[in-house]
Amino acid sequence: MNPLSPPYPPTTEPHTSVVTPITSSLVVPPIPVPTHGAGGHFTVISKTIISAAPAEVLSLIRDTNTWSSWNTFCPSCVITKTFKDQECTDVNVPTGKEGWLDLGTEATIDVFMDGDGLVEGRKRSRTQGLCITRLERIEEEGKRGYRIAWKGTGWSHWQLRSERVMEMVEVDGEGGGIKTDYVCWETFGGILGPMIKMIVGSQLVDRFGDYSRDLRQYFEGRKKGVQNGRA
Repeated sequence: MNPLSPPYPPTTEPHTSVVTPITSSLVVPPIPVPTHGAGGHFTVISKTIISAAPAEVLSLIRDTNTWSSWNTFCPSCVITKTFKDQECTDVNVPTGKEGWLDLGTEATIDVFMDGDGLVEGRKRSRTQGLCITRLERIEEEGKRGYRIAWKGTGWSHWQLRSERVMEMVEVDGEGGGIKTDYVCWETFGGILGPMIKMIVGSQLVDRFGDYSRDLRQYFEGRKKGVQNGRA
C-alpha cells in the first residue's frame, strides 16, 4: 500500500501533515458500510483535518443550498422526497429545513467527474440518485462527533450498490480550539463494481480528495474572512 494512504480501517489517529494535509486512495478489501455491511469490490476513502467543529462541517454538507459555492464534485442537488415532521433530538442536527438532508431524504445530484462543477459552462458527467441512511451522533470508543451516510439509488442491488459514509470527529486544535477529523469513504459492490473500479477508480480517488479539499478550504476561507474583519 502507498505509505501516504490513510490507515485501514478508518481511525482518528493523526494522518495529516504540512506535506499531505489531505489523503485520498482506493483500498481493497472494501470497508463495511451501514446498509450493505461488509463485502463489495473496493472502497475510495479520503481524510483531512478541518478547522471547524464537527457540527459545523455536518451542517455544511447537509445544506445543499450551499453546494454551488464550494462543492466542485457535486455542486447541485435536487431533493425529491423528505420528511419534515421528524423530531429534532439534537440541537446541532436541526430537521425540516428547506434544502437540507434529513434521515430518509431522497435526492438527485449532478456529478462532475472532472472536478469542474464550479466552472461556468461545464457540463455534468451524469446524475446520481441517493437516499440518506444515517444521520447520527457519534459517541463511541472515545470518539465524539457526527456521522452522515447515503446510498446510491437507481440500480438493482446485484447490478451496482454503493454507500458513502462521512464521519466528523472532534479533535483538539491549536490554542484550545476544536477541529474536525473528517473521514469519508464509499464502498462499491455488485457485478458492475469491477468495471467502475477499472474505468473511473482513479477519477473517484481524485474527486474524493477534491471534496475533502473543498470542505477544508471553505472553513479556512471563512476563518481568514473573520480575521480580516469580514463576516
